[in-house]
Amino acid sequence: MKNTTVQLMYRGIFMLFGGIFMVQIKSVVPLDNYRLEVDLENGSSVTLDFTGKLGTVRFGLLSDPTFFSRAETDGTIVKWDNKIEISASELFQLAQK
Repeated sequence: MKNTTVQLMYRGIFMLFGGIFMVQIKSVVPLDNYRLEVDLENGSSVTLDFTGKLGTVRFGLLSDPTFFSRAETDGTIVKWDNKIEISASELFQLAQK
């Protein structure tokens, strides 16, 4: 997160300097090489690399480039055809690794 110090995040709710606010996912853009750009309503963005997760049971379907390219968001989660979902809090955790 740019210019932001986050103390705790749970299900898309950030605790920051004693205040709570929701962070909505504005958009997701599938990129080449199994990367996903996630833009947030607060102006921050992050690019996540899923190549290390493609061999897992949970994310194995994403190894199909056509399937990966169908990423979408409802503002609180990123999903692929209602088969794989990632919450905003999990996206934050992935970005920290």
